[in-house]
Amino acid sequence: MHLSSLCFLLVGVPLLQASEGIGVKITIRHVFAGNPSEQTIYVQGDRKRMEFRNYVLQRKTDGSLQWLSGPQLAAITRCDLGQVFELNLDSAAYVSAPYPPKPLPAEIGARGLGTLAMSPSREPTLRIETTTVDTGERREFFGRIARHVIITRKQIPLEGSHSEPQETVADGWYIDFDSELSCDSKLSRKKRATGYLVKGELAEKPEFINIGESETGFAVQLVMVSKDTYTLPDGSHKQTDSKSETLVTQLELRSLDPRLFEIPPGFRHVQHIERNPATASSSQTIEFWERFKAKVSSLFLSGR
Repeated sequence: MHLSSLCFLLVGVPLLQASEGIGVKITIRHVFAGNPSEQTIYVQGDRKRMEFRNYVLQRKTDGSLQWLSGPQLAAITRCDLGQVFELNLDSAAYVSAPYPPKPLPAEIGARGLGTLAMSPSREPTLRIETTTVDTGERREFFGRIARHVIITRKQIPLEGSHSEPQETVADGWYIDFDSELSCDSKLSRKKRATGYLVKGELAEKPEFINIGESETGFAVQLVMVSKDTYTLPDGSHKQTDSKSETLVTQLELRSLDPRLFEIPPGFRHVQHIERNPATASSSQTIEFWERFKAKVSSLFLSGR
């Protein structure tokens, strides 16, 4: 069974410390390619709930583009049950999976889209370079001091590479919070997680270069600018630029309704739920939202 990748969008981002009696509600506003969306996170004790929608950008018959929104979704993580649940709130259906998920086999060094064969090269074919710079500037957010940190992540093809160059610059303000659930995977705060996305049939042999001290805080304001290079059918190259903005609009310690972390009465346990707009055609849909989620996830993981 496959759970939506957005359920784990913030897997590398520490949240507020929440106790059994007092929880935290966080509301996050995203703007990507002109499309605003909102995500709400609730944490109490060893339970977490995330509410969101998936979006796709579709090209209409006249050539114009329009954003389509999917159903309202919720993801509930329950450490006491060892389960994560994803709910389609519109159709009153849900799926479940063990949590934490089983680790990938050690020989798998990349997460790709399709069957992967490891690169035969003995030398690295792809350099993932992450540079973290604390500017020294400080501001107050929600009564706490935030650091201004700029993280630049470059994907640099080396000899034998099948990838294209990419660069993402994340300009953010970070505060110190830590409320990982007891069943979340543990990463050393002195180490960075290393990973990248592969599209194609042949995985690269990457080398990871990290410059500067990792940022382990929670981003309350973040602007990301990405540059991607694509090879066109005629062999020429095209560069596309994209910008996304993330802003925490609410961060509040409060008592939470325990029912937020329960499956509502009348919901059906199924093998699959619909996550995307029903009218979106896979051949017409431009999955900018999926690409955005992948970039955000990899950025935060690389900063751990």
